[in-house]
Amino acid sequence: MLRKQRGNSQLSHSSSPLLKIRLDAPQQHLARMLRFLRRKSGPVAAAEKRTDPNAPIKELRRAHLRTVAEYYLRVAINKGSWLFYVVGVIWLLFLPQSQFHQRNYVDENALLPGQTTKYFSALDYHFVKEYRTHIQALAAQSKIAADYASFIEGELRSFGLDASTQDFVRFANHGPVDGSNAYGVFRAPRSDGTEAIVISTPFVAQDGRVNAGGVAYLLALAKFVTKFSHWSKDFVFVVTHPSPVGTQAWLEAYHGKQSQEGAALRYDPLAVHSGVIQEALNLELTGSDEYAAVEIDVTGLNGQLPNADLVSTVVLCNKYEGIPVALHQAVAPEKFESDWNSYLFKADILKEYVKAQAAGLPRGNHALYARYHIEAVTLRGLSDVPGRTYRINGEQLGRSIESMLRSLNNLLERLHHSYWFYLMPTASAYIPLSRYLPPVALLSVTLILESVRMWLAAGEQLTKCPSPPTRIPGTKYAMRSAELSTFERINRPVFLPIVTLAMCHAAGAFALYMAPTIRFVAQHGNINPLNMSAAILVVTACLYGFLVPTLQRIMEGSGASTQKSSAAWTMVKCFACIELGAALIALATLNPSLSILLALPSVPAMYLARPTSNHVYFWGQLVALFVASPVGLLAVMVFADGLHSALETVRLAVDGYTLYGAWLLPFLCLVYWPLNMVAHVIIGMEQ
Repeated sequence: MLRKQRGNSQLSHSSSPLLKIRLDAPQQHLARMLRFLRRKSGPVAAAEKRTDPNAPIKELRRAHLRTVAEYYLRVAINKGSWLFYVVGVIWLLFLPQSQFHQRNYVDENALLPGQTTKYFSALDYHFVKEYRTHIQALAAQSKIAADYASFIEGELRSFGLDASTQDFVRFANHGPVDGSNAYGVFRAPRSDGTEAIVISTPFVAQDGRVNAGGVAYLLALAKFVTKFSHWSKDFVFVVTHPSPVGTQAWLEAYHGKQSQEGAALRYDPLAVHSGVIQEALNLELTGSDEYAAVEIDVTGLNGQLPNADLVSTVVLCNKYEGIPVALHQAVAPEKFESDWNSYLFKADILKEYVKAQAAGLPRGNHALYARYHIEAVTLRGLSDVPGRTYRINGEQLGRSIESMLRSLNNLLERLHHSYWFYLMPTASAYIPLSRYLPPVALLSVTLILESVRMWLAAGEQLTKCPSPPTRIPGTKYAMRSAELSTFERINRPVFLPIVTLAMCHAAGAFALYMAPTIRFVAQHGNINPLNMSAAILVVTACLYGFLVPTLQRIMEGSGASTQKSSAAWTMVKCFACIELGAALIALATLNPSLSILLALPSVPAMYLARPTSNHVYFWGQLVALFVASPVGLLAVMVFADGLHSALETVRLAVDGYTLYGAWLLPFLCLVYWPLNMVAHVIIGMEQ
């Protein structure tokens, strides 16, 4: 029956047109769908586009929108990129405000600073006074480092410690310098010998005075720790001389590094070892028996900082004993007279903090421990502090150091809860990374945006916003403006900028290679440092003004703009801006203080550098670039701190590079100074 009905339906289908249309409707929908899909892709779509009368106008509108977007992007960057630099400077000026600061706190609960009973007594301080007197007498009688080391080794052995000495030789420009380190290891009763804490002190402090108080406290503490059995970590007591070279020799030998033939530092291997060093306290207690405050120094090599929990623990342990803690020889009062006085005080501390971190050179034994991921700080005794008449007695200081050791002894693992990036306006407050890194990055963003603008401008020079395309009346064709023509695009010269950058970087590499030789000639040739600086300026001026432009003309011609090619100086500046901006932003994550000090003068100098026929503008650019150069920064330092401070900074920079691995000098010679040379070349090129 069903088959019969189906047959009847087929008959009606062929006989009735109305039924035929209704039954073919699904097929028509399917055909339309297939045509739609073919129109979206494949050769059929291309054919339909060619037949579409609106296709030319659509293509021109897309090109017009892209060109308009590039044009307005260039205009916005050209008019507003400098605002990032201004906002960054203003933000930096707000950092001394108390609203940007946070109080110190301990993030690692196991530390428990000041929560233990302290046993350092008057008898222990009596030993400190006896040792101080003996060491002062020994320093007055003998000038041989081995005498100090043998005395300290004998005392450590008398306490039951495993003690020994280490001899080393440093080959300097003025000849070899001999030194000796004395050290001893206290094996903790509850320790398996896998973890250790270092208490170190230099025999001669950074100011050149004998560190009698530091060595005396170290020996008294070495005797003190043997009385108790609650220690769970080994203690390593180290006395270095001279410092910080002795610390470098001891650390390298402790971590199994052997001295090489011909190296600047040769040293003997260690006879006594302990476990992995986790924290280190360095004591520099010169001067009188009593102090007005204790200064904490946290800046390590290359601007590295210890974990904030260690700094907070040291500050709190001193606070609980009633000891004021200073930062850069200044103690913050408990209450300021006004907000303006608070701002000026903290701004001055931040200035000194930024200068110390930017240099990245070792200012104490603690600075070198950062290379081995060891958290370390230096404690210095200050005899005279303005506004402080209260004197700290020796028992207070001894109990404070004991409290620090007890807190570090509680740790079951390395310090990791807190952070390693911060700025300190006072010893009891800090500025976290999230509040000081944005302005540092904003200073350099200006150069990144300027590089983008110059790249766009070098490829298509638009003097006005292009007009939209219009259809020619009565035809299927569209009319486009001259700005949208593909034949109006010009070439970007790349060869000359790359060669210019390569030559300037090669000059910087040569300056880095010759830096130790120049320092030796200035030190032993009886040459006035100002004459040496003048000679460097003459050679640099010849390089900027004659050598590089001559080589440019030999290779590429004048590099002036033509109808088919943009001016070569635009691409030179484009590459220089992107390299300097990226370098400063990357540096901000490693040493933000150095990034700030270099970005403040160099960013506006590079941003404004361009060829000009105006003599006033040309000399203004020349002065700005000179101030931003390393030689100009040294000149500013001479006027601010004196000639001796500038020469000492140069000496420490060269020694830090050759001996300790500091990268202040390599960064200046290989990255910063070459780009400053490039900017000098830019202002002398043709438009």
